[in-house]
Order: sequence, then structure tokens, then C-alpha cells
Amino acid sequence: MLMLLSAILIIHIILLFPLTLAYIGNETRIINGFDCDLEQVPYQASLRRLSHDRKRLGSGHYCGGSILSRRVIVTAAHCIKGENPKTTLVVIGNKYLNLRSRTMKVFKISQWLSHKEYHRYRNDIGLIFTAGDMEPEYGAVAFLPLNTEQLHEGTRCLLSGWGRSDHFIASSTNSLQGLIVPIINAETCDKLFHIPGTICAGFDTTTGPSFGDSGGPLRCDDKLAAVVSVGRVSGGPSAYSSMQYHANWINEQSNSLYNGILSLRSFCIQREVVLAFIIYVAFI
Repeated sequence: MLMLLSAILIIHIILLFPLTLAYIGNETRIINGFDCDLEQVPYQASLRRLSHDRKRLGSGHYCGGSILSRRVIVTAAHCIKGENPKTTLVVIGNKYLNLRSRTMKVFKISQWLSHKEYHRYRNDIGLIFTAGDMEPEYGAVAFLPLNTEQLHEGTRCLLSGWGRSDHFIASSTNSLQGLIVPIINAETCDKLFHIPGTICAGFDTTTGPSFGDSGGPLRCDDKLAAVVSVGRVSGGPSAYSSMQYHANWINEQSNSLYNGILSLRSFCIQREVVLAFIIYVAFI
């Protein structure tokens, strides 16, 4: 009886395991996905720990994200909870983790926040504000609008990221991966995960998001439908934080923080003007 209870507990933990690791090295991709061109997912972002990336380019990657606007990245709350924004970088416009490209851009983080009601897997949503503007660049950097509509069962969506391609055998490249997954019936999703504000997508097979894919985008009908939250380590339907469910919170927080950045900019400009005027008067 004790062995049975232990087995049930282990299975439950596996089903609700956040798809991120403290450090997984440089072999990180979606399980059984396909090689994805950057032009297909120019909104894709990589979150990296600076200390690791300094030692070996790409090794600091631990989560994904999506470019929402010039300053805003959407990700999962568990990707930023417990991390330090001062020692985390955002990398965009690059297909390979361990190679630089002409379009690759690296940003420091000005501020980030997770949903105030985030707990374990509920409200697993977070926002990152970059210290500089992420300017669109054809085929390399683009914004992905939020989906605010109900998704229908069977809708085919694109999952992308650098999560491990195999749980046991390291793959030989650091190339961005993609996977087409169908939206799962809402009732089935609720029975599997019991998490409000969650949608499910995937197959009952060995395909799906893996370690390192957390926070990454699920694009449906050319909109950001959800971000990778939790799933089965062995594959199968995975849980994603719904953008429709969190759209109001995202818009409110984005506008509030963006206005704060503009106010700070305005203050700095005014201060510089005043200082310039004082210097000018002093030399008359």
C-alpha cells in the first residue's frame, strides 16, 4: 500500500513539473520538434543567466519569452520568481543559442514582475521590461499580439523554444525548435491539471515542451495564445497560461510600467535641460 501511494505521488509530481531547470547546459530543445527558422518566430526571446552566458555563450539559457511590444516580454512567473533581473539578460533576433548573428540583440532588464496571485501553477504569468527598445527587424524581430478570443478544440498552434530535444540523450545543436500541437478540450484539460486560466495543447505521445521551454510562446492564428507553464516530463498534453484569461492584467501592468518609464525619461530630460540652463547662465 505504501509503495502504491509513493508511486501515485511521484506521478502527480511529474504531471505538474515546471519546465525549467537551474542549469541544463547548452543542449536544450523541444522534444521531437523540427528545426525552426527565425522568420517563423521572430517574436521569440531567450532568458539567460549572465554568469553562465559569460563562460559559454548560450549556456545561460533557462526560459523563453515572447516580444509583446518595444519594451515588454511576456513569460511565465516561475521563470522570474527567485531570479535576479540585474543578472538576467534578454536575447532576441537569434536562432542559435551558442552562435552570434547580425540580427542578435541583447538587452538588460529594467524591471520585471509576476502576477501578485501567482502560487505554484496558478496565474503563472510574468512581464519583463527591457532597458532599451526592441526595434522590429524584418525576419528577425517582431511583436506578437495577444489572443483575446476563446480557442477551439483542435486548433493547430505553434510551440517554439530551445527546450531539451531528448530527456536522456543530448542533441548536438542549439538550434531553435518548433512543434505543431492541437488545442485540447477544455474539460479534459481541467481534469488533467485543475488550474484556472490554463489551456492544454499537445498529444499523448513523446512530443511537447521540455526543460528550458518554460515561458515560451504558443502561437495560435498568428497571436500569442499562451505561454508554456507546466507539463508532463515524458510528453503528452501540457499546460499553458492563457493570454485570454490574463489579457486584462497584462495590459494594465504594461501600460502602468510603460508610463512609469516615460515619466522617468521625462524627469531625466527636464533635469538635463535645467542643468544646461544653469551652466549657460553661469557663463554669461
